[in-house]
Amino acid sequence: MKKTIYIIAAVLLAVSCLCLSACETKKDDTKSTSATETTTQAAETTSATDTSELQTYLDGFIKGDSPIYGVWKLEYMTVIFRNDDLAELVMGTEGYFSKYKLDEKEGTLTVQLLPNTIDGIYAYEFSEDKNTLTLTLDGKTLTLERESGFSMIPEAPKKPEIDETILGWWDDGEGTSYWFGDNGIMYCNAIARETCYTYSASNGKIKAVYTYGGELEENLTYKLKGENLVIDGVKFSRK
Repeated sequence: MKKTIYIIAAVLLAVSCLCLSACETKKDDTKSTSATETTTQAAETTSATDTSELQTYLDGFIKGDSPIYGVWKLEYMTVIFRNDDLAELVMGTEGYFSKYKLDEKEGTLTVQLLPNTIDGIYAYEFSEDKNTLTLTLDGKTLTLERESGFSMIPEAPKKPEIDETILGWWDDGEGTSYWFGDNGIMYCNAIARETCYTYSASNGKIKAVYTYGGELEENLTYKLKGENLVIDGVKFSRK
């Protein structure tokens, strides 16, 4: 009788061990799946954050109380009035800067962006909803409409060739800065112009593509020198 009880107990113990082992295996599988999902989500978040970081930087120049700050459409052109007293004429993924002055007391806007198009001292008037800006000079009128959702940033390329050592912001201390994203998007602010690119970087060479009336290409050389990045012979430090 006792022998039978021992056999039954042994069988039950063996079954219990098998069940416990199966549960632990399932639990480990769940951990593995969870870790994989987390890694994938992290990668997606990093990529999204890159573009968001650059867009946030660009959007920072059009925030403020003045109704002129923002992006405006004039026929085929995009005009940006920034909060650092710079007006910008954008075509494609490149823009050129010029100083402007809004004199609310005199009711004038002084701006020189494009000869014979946006050039002079204008009388200005905003619509009641602040979404239309009318400029008048010598009997001629320009009508600009506020544009929402505008971005200079191009669509990220598929499987870009990236050098992780150069990712992030770089500045030369003289007013020129670069930003390299891990999603194949590159940005350059070169004092009088700013440009968004798609790019690839490897073996000391950068191929950067942008649009301005058509697709254009720039080819740069680079190398890391200590903590600095040298681009076409110019030294940049991390920002």
